[in-house]
Amino acid sequence: MLAIVSTILTTSPPSIGSRPATVTLHLRDNRAVRVRPLMRTDREQLVEGFRHLSEASRYQRFLSPTAQLSGSQLTYLTNIDHIDHFAWGVESTDGTGIAIARYVRTGPDTAEAAFTINDAFHGCGLGWRMLQALAMVAAGHGISRFEMTMLADNASMAHLAGKAGAVFEQPDGGTIRAEVDLLPAIWSDLPRAEELLRLASAAARAE
Repeated sequence: MLAIVSTILTTSPPSIGSRPATVTLHLRDNRAVRVRPLMRTDREQLVEGFRHLSEASRYQRFLSPTAQLSGSQLTYLTNIDHIDHFAWGVESTDGTGIAIARYVRTGPDTAEAAFTINDAFHGCGLGWRMLQALAMVAAGHGISRFEMTMLADNASMAHLAGKAGAVFEQPDGGTIRAEVDLLPAIWSDLPRAEELLRLASAAARAE
């Protein structure tokens, strides 16, 4: 399965046009969401999506009170090459940004993974679909393990990591670390996986 993922990621697809292509997924509650790779040009979309997050969700993502994203944070979050730094953006059918799942390579075969989900989409399976899609792309680029840092009381993120088979370290100063081995079983039932891979490949070649 990993060989197939790598082959699709290195296949030359059509380039992305001015309007980014998306793949539609349906959640457990039957809501439809559109998924696409985040691009360098998505600064304004990040600002708008962040504005709709609750204070608690912002704190859980950045591990500290964060009222707004600074210019340097926006530059870092959009400085994406789609290989060592990759992110999926998720939007509702009206184009409103609702979630981001990203990894940043930290070693030859490891990456730090992080997830942000709008409060209105908690508990409907979106986090799991995003972890599946993110793990699939990362594995195709030679990453075999995700490292995740979360607040010790972030039960939702701990559940997500645990579902993927995470090994947890002891809490340290209010945070906890988890490691997830990126096994093909994680994304084995991901709907429209090949279409998502082709989007990821197209994004890398468009930069």
